[in-house]
Amino acid sequence: MFMLSLWKYTLELASKELDLLKKKKQALDDLFSSQRISQATYEHLSREVNEALADVEKYFETILSKMRSRMQDLEKQVGILEIFLANVEMLHATNEIDDETYEKQSNALSLGIESVKNEIEEIKNALEKITSKPAEAETVEYKEEAEIPQPSEAPAAEPEVSVEEVSVVSESSTEEKTIEPMFGMTGA
Repeated sequence: MFMLSLWKYTLELASKELDLLKKKKQALDDLFSSQRISQATYEHLSREVNEALADVEKYFETILSKMRSRMQDLEKQVGILEIFLANVEMLHATNEIDDETYEKQSNALSLGIESVKNEIEEIKNALEKITSKPAEAETVEYKEEAEIPQPSEAPAAEPEVSVEEVSVVSESSTEEKTIEPMFGMTGA
């Protein structure tokens, strides 16, 4: 059975949400550029999208920080497990434990070390993949008074813009953080 690590699952969710919000921002810009929405509507919706983007980017950075912390913890665990393994080796060499006990403990510790090292490698690869993205795609600044694209003369094809509510569960608690629906569909 394949088990997906919590950090990996959380990272995937945050990455997908960040990509979706960037697409929504682009769709909004395209709608305004093609004169399908007014400047007032654009500014209102743009502010909402930018706030959601800022929230998700902040959450994404928190996830990355937790991944780095997890990697450091795992590296400490490897050191501890290696000390235990060396101790078992010494006990066996001095005949303080029998061969059967040595084999069981040695195998268990070796499997633990291998497993922890594999997770460290997965985290390193995920971090490298994220940090190797082009600077433009990695961090986008969203300001309240962003530059407004100018409408074009020819109307463009209508992009598909969906409205959805996304819940992201924090690794450190069971409380859900809800990101409000885009495009002013919150009511009142």
